[in-house]
Amino acid sequence: MKAFMDRDAFGRFVGVEAIFIEPGRARMRLDPDDRHRNGLGMVHGGALFTLADMALAAAANSGDHSAVAINANMTFVKPGKKGPLFAEARELSAGRTIAAYAVDVTDEDGVLLATFTATVYRKGKEA
Repeated sequence: MKAFMDRDAFGRFVGVEAIFIEPGRARMRLDPDDRHRNGLGMVHGGALFTLADMALAAAANSGDHSAVAINANMTFVKPGKKGPLFAEARELSAGRTIAAYAVDVTDEDGVLLATFTATVYRKGKEA
């Protein structure tokens, strides 16, 4: 788990932390501060997307394959106002080269803030 996060400079820069990473699943945490807020005082949608994308990347790269996103979509349900915030990714299906994932972004009370779906291209075993 630590090795994956150590290799992701952007995730560290934004402040995303891994709670757990296991094959096909991952949970990430973000404690938003003023740098994560938009002009309306809510957690910026880009910060929520990054949190979800980090959970996706961890889950998709947790097994025997390395993977890159080829499509991602986020639907914002409620604004994030305070932290901590969490993103939990789960694998929906996986073939030899394509896999699908769903990620829920929630606040500390488990309230759904956003849903994120993504497709990844599985490149094979990591070198």
